Amino acid sequence: MSWEMTEILVRVFSGIFLCSVTGSVLFLYWKPVSRYLEKKGDAKLNYTILKIIVVSFFVPVLSVVFEDLSHKTWLFSTTSTIRTITEIVGSIWLLGAIVSGVFYLSKHRRLKAALNNASICSRQTQKVAEICRKKMSVRRKIHVFQSYQAPVPFICGVIRPKIILPEEQFTGKELEIILLHELEHYKQKDIFWKLMCNVLACVHWFNPVKKEICSQIEDWSEVSCDVRVLKVYGSLKQYFGTIISIAARKSGYRQYLASALYENTRGLELRMRRTASIRKMKGIPWKSAQIFFICFCTLGAATISVISYGYFKGYLYLEDKTCTKILLKEMDEPIVMKEKQRKGTSLSKQKMMEDEVPGKEKDIWIDWWPKANEFLMSKKFQAEKGDRIQMMLLCSENDNPNVNNNEILAGVITPDGTQKFVCNKDKLQHSFLIKESGEYQFFVENKTTKKIQLAGDYELITKKQ
Repeated sequence: MSWEMTEILVRVFSGIFLCSVTGSVLFLYWKPVSRYLEKKGDAKLNYTILKIIVVSFFVPVLSVVFEDLSHKTWLFSTTSTIRTITEIVGSIWLLGAIVSGVFYLSKHRRLKAALNNASICSRQTQKVAEICRKKMSVRRKIHVFQSYQAPVPFICGVIRPKIILPEEQFTGKELEIILLHELEHYKQKDIFWKLMCNVLACVHWFNPVKKEICSQIEDWSEVSCDVRVLKVYGSLKQYFGTIISIAARKSGYRQYLASALYENTRGLELRMRRTASIRKMKGIPWKSAQIFFICFCTLGAATISVISYGYFKGYLYLEDKTCTKILLKEMDEPIVMKEKQRKGTSLSKQKMMEDEVPGKEKDIWIDWWPKANEFLMSKKFQAEKGDRIQMMLLCSENDNPNVNNNEILAGVITPDGTQKFVCNKDKLQHSFLIKESGEYQFFVENKTTKKIQLAGDYELITKKQ
């Protein structure tokens, strides 16, 4: 595996891991918060925070921060040890993701079977659905179908939603409750959030809290739905009486991209208890809810920052230990290279790097990735006459027959703008003698047609040393 591909995989797996940590920490904070919000009767805020937690599993905010850090440090540079770990971890993760994906897809086939055998309901049912749609302020027209393979009513379809009913007769009140409930699921976008939970379970299959998060999303989507429907329908007893009358059947759609009227006995008991309790409460005032939400996010961000900094330092420690051993082993014997020089500005695109610059007895480690026809240079640093700037770099293109030695350069820029450099596609090891005191810059240039990696160190050796 090439160094460039390894770096991409390291970034991907770091992003997945950090997203998993972010979501897990926020969920652990949410658990005591949810009990408080339940007592205050705020199902909407509880469900909203849960949705944000699900999103945090897919938004690599910390990876973006680390991307900025990588320009100033050795973050995401690779060594043979890191490449081996990446290949092993990548294989295990991919296997787990494939198994999880096959599991959910195989179960989803039952839902497709129910849809394939569904037929449009009668005009009378469609009329009731139209009345319910207006009550719930749903603009989009959603058709109602019947299927003998649907044990309970449910709604499915993120792009083209449809309500599926079992092939049995419902009373007018029962049909109204069923349709109001499923239309509220549509308003809450619950099918989309079920899809997100299924993807979460596949990507983060290794996370021990993923199952509980998906379960909580399911539970609170139902409670939030029940609370809102009861504001329209009114009768708690008749509402849950209708659901209980269907509860003898098992849904089997909990892991599918569908929201059913009834899932299981435990879920139904929990919904009834929470809904009855929440209806008695007034909920948290809007301004208080905003302050509460901001405090929750701040606390989560602070904790995540501490954990991410630990990951950052751990990666640097592993890279530093393994990379040092490689450099000492491969650069044991000094190499004398032919020094060249030129005046004027390079035609390649220039970019200033933000790495530290050398001082007395200071070794600067770099891991630069110049793109095709790109000229990377350090900030200016002071050097005195008689000092030396010594460098030892490895190039990722040492085995590439399509790259010539004179296409990869590394050297120094003198105070008068002269560029002194050496060329090689394998190892760039040289010591530049300072003949004039002043400000110097270290540079590398990539004249190839692809992005390459140059990793190693350079240092300022004073004449006193």
